[in-house]
Amino acid sequence: MKLGIVGGRLQGVEASYLARKAGYEVVLFDRLPDVPALGLADEFHLGDVRFEPIRMRRLFEGCDAVLPACEDLTTLSWMAQVLPSWGVALLFDLPAFLVTRSKLASDELFAGLDLPRPRYWPNCEFPVILKPDCESGSHGVRLLWDEPEVSQALGGSYATGDRLVLQEFINGPSISVEVIAVGGQARALQVTELEFDESYDCRRVVAPAAVSSRTKQMIAEYAVAIARELGLSGIMDLEAMLDGQVPKLLEIDARLPSQTPIAVYHSTGLNLVRLLFEALTCGRLPEADQMAERGVVLQHVRVAGGRLRLVGEAALAQARPLKVIPDFHGSAEAITDYLPGRTSWVGTLIFEGIDAAAARAAAEEGTAAMADSLGLAFTDEGVPRLCPHRLEPVS
Repeated sequence: MKLGIVGGRLQGVEASYLARKAGYEVVLFDRLPDVPALGLADEFHLGDVRFEPIRMRRLFEGCDAVLPACEDLTTLSWMAQVLPSWGVALLFDLPAFLVTRSKLASDELFAGLDLPRPRYWPNCEFPVILKPDCESGSHGVRLLWDEPEVSQALGGSYATGDRLVLQEFINGPSISVEVIAVGGQARALQVTELEFDESYDCRRVVAPAAVSSRTKQMIAEYAVAIARELGLSGIMDLEAMLDGQVPKLLEIDARLPSQTPIAVYHSTGLNLVRLLFEALTCGRLPEADQMAERGVVLQHVRVAGGRLRLVGEAALAQARPLKVIPDFHGSAEAITDYLPGRTSWVGTLIFEGIDAAAARAAAEEGTAAMADSLGLAFTDEGVPRLCPHRLEPVS
């Protein structure tokens, strides 16, 4: 089975890794050479897929399906229009993506379904979280502590025409769940927990999330209800912050996410790329029998200047072509551009245990031992949950 993957950065790494685990042949497309996913591909084609139609049609028609792994709206719209006319299966739902790429539109959807979500400023107390409406990941995310900071942020947005989201900051764990859906009939998968760096970029995924069964059931039910309302045919993830035991919904993305699918795969044996391919090419939800959950910690590291640090996933976006190394210095597996003698490298490290607590212990001990064996300094300062930029609120 040959899977075309368009985009070779973070989503492309996720898609290529899981496609290879499913036994698929990976045909990667990107505008730039030496993208991180290049080392995980069987075949690579350089160029913008919208151009060279004769060449691209021949290449796409040689694939059993194509999975977008980018968020460029022009490219996604072109693929949604052209590939079906070529008879090429596209594993993507553009109408759902157009709703979910906007946090404001997503929140309107939550409101229409009467689902819990953070309150908007000024109907909440400080601190408040500021997020651009249509950016993914941690780009542009800030925590604001008072009205002067809010006024300054809003003034900048008025000047540039950017739309911003200002909501209460929920000081609780962050959890996430993916759903696979066909025509709105959806199945929720494992609930994972996310941990962030000082710039709100995810640096660690823990599977399964250490939350109550009721909380897991709630967010899974919310995700299925949203997929049904969207009429989703594809994959979507839902992210929430816990306010006590209640998940308050932050955002949805109707595209293959990064980080969590690999953690889910190692914890449950469920491969989201395989499930997505089977769902959209067969037109029905596939069987998704999982093995007993194992504990998994997936975390990102960067080595530079003789030091090993935990970092957000954005550090991997500019990595050299990555490769998979099993049993890498105590981790079960690493996805990394490490080479012996290289003094600067990045990687995603995967640690496993009988449960999440055991996986956390393995990650802590293994990362420290890895640094020691490589002659590197390592300090995990941790990230204050309440405020990465100020340890105490400003009065």
